Amino acid sequence: MQAKFLHIADCHLGYFQYRSRDRFNDFAKAFHAVIQVAIDERVDFVALAGDLFEKRSIDALTLNQAIAGLEKLKEAGIPCLAVEGNHEHQYYLETLGWMQFLAVRDLLILLDTPFAAGVPQIKPYANRRGSYIEPKPGLRVYGLRYLGASAPNALAAVAEALAETPADGVEYTIFMTHAGIEGVLPEQMGGLSPIQLAGLRPYVDYVALGHIHKPYEVDGWIYNPGSLETCSAMEASWPERGCYVVEVDTARAGEGEPKHMATLRPVPRRAFHRLSMKTDLYSGPDEFYAACRQYLERRARDLGAKRHGAADAPVVELQLTGVLPFDRSDLDMNAVEATVREVFTPLTALVRNLTTAAEYAVEAGENVSRPVLERRVMADLFARDVRYREKSELYARLALGLKQLALDGASPEAIVEDLDHEMRAIDEAPIPQAEE
Repeated sequence: MQAKFLHIADCHLGYFQYRSRDRFNDFAKAFHAVIQVAIDERVDFVALAGDLFEKRSIDALTLNQAIAGLEKLKEAGIPCLAVEGNHEHQYYLETLGWMQFLAVRDLLILLDTPFAAGVPQIKPYANRRGSYIEPKPGLRVYGLRYLGASAPNALAAVAEALAETPADGVEYTIFMTHAGIEGVLPEQMGGLSPIQLAGLRPYVDYVALGHIHKPYEVDGWIYNPGSLETCSAMEASWPERGCYVVEVDTARAGEGEPKHMATLRPVPRRAFHRLSMKTDLYSGPDEFYAACRQYLERRARDLGAKRHGAADAPVVELQLTGVLPFDRSDLDMNAVEATVREVFTPLTALVRNLTTAAEYAVEAGENVSRPVLERRVMADLFARDVRYREKSELYARLALGLKQLALDGASPEAIVEDLDHEMRAIDEAPIPQAEE
């Protein structure tokens, strides 16, 4: 049996990043670019592993972007198989989410495995519901929506159910879900371990994941293509990402060899430049401003920066680090941002003041830095409140991050947006296990 499919995830249509209409459109451009890859490659189907949308409440323009792309697939005779991600769950008591709406329009085949008394109900797709579908004879695709902290137990139950599920004539199996693997992003808590997925291995040839925006592969079996566009400046240093073009040939595989060949195909994205400059060596603001300009001009030459229009202008983030040897109030962040804009002509310029004031510099012989001490004190304060105790470290990190945004002169809207994003991440994060 031979087949070809496209594996994508984390499109995040509707993300009004930095309140920029151009960035809003960039996410749509990336989505339509990957749709064109599917058509050009003449794939048999597309596997969309969650987070088509940035949020569960979308506007008409975002919906139109999704429909336009999915209609192109439908016209080409390419079905799109999908699962729901954490960004697009319907609101409580809603009868129809937007992913379900697209399924009703026959633009998606929305797969999910419901549970009854903790037991997975593995049923074929029919009447727009079901756990699996066979888009080609001999090829089966299972789907499971985002389940957060309950995913490990759910996957163990699914593995047991797959052992009892008839698979006569099935030569190749894909399992698609929206979940991350622990350790891919060291700063991100939670995620599945390869061991927790290992129970699926006797019944599954390809695990199609989403959720984590950084691309990765595990053992030629677990794949995550990464986000189509750059969702935060921290992603700027990550490898190229976009979609997997997967060719299946069950006759070609030898013993212990995979039945597929997966090729990561990058999708064009707007350039992001994340720069960092230490402030320790400059005794006054004027000296620092002159050095900052020299540094930015040098980095612009290294990066091959040129005068840009909105269509190709980069996003530039400058982080100021180290000890600030002069009064913090004398540092004009607007002047620094203006220099970034003058040198790079970016779409968006972000300047983050991560410096430590001189009066808080660590004294010789101290074992704890001020940021660490501040985080400990803040975590202790949250731990005194029963509502926040179990995730006090996460809330402390959030509070200090909001403080830094305010000190950097971020707008109230940007602070609220960051608060909303981080609160969602805390809600979804598992409760840290106490050390024995």
